[in-house]
Amino acid sequence: MIGPWIALVGLAFAGGRAHPMHTAVSEVMQQDPRGGVTVQIRVFTDDFQAAVPPASDPAAADSSMARYLRGTFALADRAGRPVRLAWGGAERTGDVILIRLRGEVPGGLAGARVTSLVLCERFSDQVNIVRAEYGGRTTTLLFTRGETAKALP
Repeated sequence: MIGPWIALVGLAFAGGRAHPMHTAVSEVMQQDPRGGVTVQIRVFTDDFQAAVPPASDPAAADSSMARYLRGTFALADRAGRPVRLAWGGAERTGDVILIRLRGEVPGGLAGARVTSLVLCERFSDQVNIVRAEYGGRTTTLLFTRGETAKALP
């Protein structure tokens, strides 16, 4: 049932100023067999700036975005220990902000828990999609307001 959501999100990010829904799409990728993980989060600029107002100083902007994400996006290893996600930068492309994080998940992503509640406190219709690639598999998780962490298979 996730397929239609991805198609709708694709249309939402396809361009234009108005978007039909509030969404964030995250890609969590483990390419390092030792557990190195990269995260890319795509959000609409106007939605994200409602939660994190733009700053004129790039360092202050990065700090504000990183602080916000620490409270709304998280990974925990299969034993439930939080994974420290280091800031990897952000860039604006058209109507979208692409945010990069990186971390180490000892033992890899299988069994790890993900939380993606980015902007759920701002928009009642917020839908967040997390696509995880690890160990030769791809998994998609869907998050809405009020949900908790979900385990990757």
